[in-house]
Amino acid sequence: MSSVRAGDALCDSRIVVRVEADARPPRDRRSPAIYAVFHTEEQGGDSLFLGLVTEHQIARFPQRIFADLIDPRVPPPVTSDVTLEQLIDEVDDCRRVFGSPLAVLARDGTFVGVVTPHSIVEVLLESERRRLQETRELNAAILNKAARAIEHLDTKAHYDSVTGLPNRQLFCDRLQRVIAAQKPNGRPVELLFLDIDNFKSINDSFGHLVGDKLLKAAAGRIKAAVRDSDTVARIGGDEFTILLNGVKESLNGALVAQKILDSLAQPFMFGELEFIVSVSIGIAVCPTDGDTMDQLLGNADTAMYHAKSLGKNNYQFFSPDLNLQAYRRQELERNLRSALSKREFGLRYAPQVDLRSGRVAALEVSLCWNSSALGSVTPDDFLALAEETGLILPIGAWALRTACGHAAEWAGLGFRGLRIALRLSPRELEAPQLKDNILGVLDACGLKPENLQFELTERMLVASTVRTLAMLRELSDTGIRFLVGDFGTGHASLRGLRRFPVDELKIDMSSVRDLSSDSDDAAVVTAMIAMGKSLRMDVAAAGVQTPEHAAFLLEHGCCLGQGCLFGEPLPPERIAALLAGDETGFFVA
Repeated sequence: MSSVRAGDALCDSRIVVRVEADARPPRDRRSPAIYAVFHTEEQGGDSLFLGLVTEHQIARFPQRIFADLIDPRVPPPVTSDVTLEQLIDEVDDCRRVFGSPLAVLARDGTFVGVVTPHSIVEVLLESERRRLQETRELNAAILNKAARAIEHLDTKAHYDSVTGLPNRQLFCDRLQRVIAAQKPNGRPVELLFLDIDNFKSINDSFGHLVGDKLLKAAAGRIKAAVRDSDTVARIGGDEFTILLNGVKESLNGALVAQKILDSLAQPFMFGELEFIVSVSIGIAVCPTDGDTMDQLLGNADTAMYHAKSLGKNNYQFFSPDLNLQAYRRQELERNLRSALSKREFGLRYAPQVDLRSGRVAALEVSLCWNSSALGSVTPDDFLALAEETGLILPIGAWALRTACGHAAEWAGLGFRGLRIALRLSPRELEAPQLKDNILGVLDACGLKPENLQFELTERMLVASTVRTLAMLRELSDTGIRFLVGDFGTGHASLRGLRRFPVDELKIDMSSVRDLSSDSDDAAVVTAMIAMGKSLRMDVAAAGVQTPEHAAFLLEHGCCLGQGCLFGEPLPPERIAALLAGDETGFFVA
């Protein structure tokens, strides 16, 4: 119930209503008390004193004299400490039914105001509302405090206090769930087990406070090397585990491991203290190396100790075959990084021929790498790695400069209408400096934009951004041509192609290889040629191997072809003779 005192409640303006204004008569200053009186409806009309208020509160209300209602000499039956609810209960105990008016009077009979039962109920309800609101606020505060306490307990139970990473318990729970989900989809799950090399000596020499700082900083770099969807955990003193979830192939762990090794190779600075940290990493793959949590953890741990036995600061797979693949990839990347400076790259040019005349319409550029350490490496073996590591940007820039330089030399020999065709990779296409680089090279070599042609794939067009589309249109406006390679592999729609400044479609060699007049491939190739023509684009075909292929293509409107029928890709020093007709031998319809 409410704790509002009777006097305070009765003089509250929300209770006292229907007050008539009148002059305040003289009154006995020695008697400051004011009484509230119910006029009951009992026989005899007796009045009941309910409470009093203080002298100064009466000034809020106009007064009027009702001296006949009360005997001023009668003392109040209750004190001002009694609550309004108690007074109302007292009325109820006396079985009195109070109605109107409830008069508020001074001892000398001065009328202060009137109170109705309805107004009392309203005040009680308002009091209950306030109390309910206070209760709700208190409950909310308690629940919020409880939630924070639960969150704190959960954090202590599942997260490492030093690094903030998941602990062993949380990591094992996630690993078990990922293994269970792996079985239906068949994607590999990779587990990395990391141990900081020689960490005990740091703790012993500099103390645990410095050791904890180093652990926290190392954890930050490790976490930065993985995706948000992967889990990095600290499961022991200087031991960490990483769960790579949703990987597409089993060598992703090698990429992450090498990224971690490179990141930790940078010094850690704590004031004047400098630390160089290395880790040994073991990698296990589910289901190849086990399909349970215990098997994967055990095998990754075994692989980690194998890495330590090989001199530390390296990673090892539990599987010997994957170890060999990872080693080969590491060797390939290391040599690829120095290939440009060692001048190990070269260019080859494959002719694209006009099937009507046998004239070379364009030269398609391909990159070759003759490594001093690895020997001849095919583009299929290193281009994907160059794209993945970002090395494709300097390599592609070198290829553009070199090919345009060769084209300028051939133009000086009189072959001015020749086009040079280069493939753009996805990373090159998204590079902000691509447009300026291309125009800068053309200007430096004295070539016209019409001498340059770039090949894109359908997949690249589908994934391109608004900025990329605008850049392609700007280059196209200068006269540079664009063609879509691997056409027919099903990535781009007819409507999508119309958005891009594409001048030529090149039918993929897989559609041409088994081409004959009555094959299903013939119907597909014929449809693609018709599609290109409907888009007002030139149509070329890759993989032309026989005169019959060339005749079929020309008959159905495809006037450009390339493939072994027209010779293998040639080094630049043999191109002048090719263009002069000394090395052609091309089929001409």
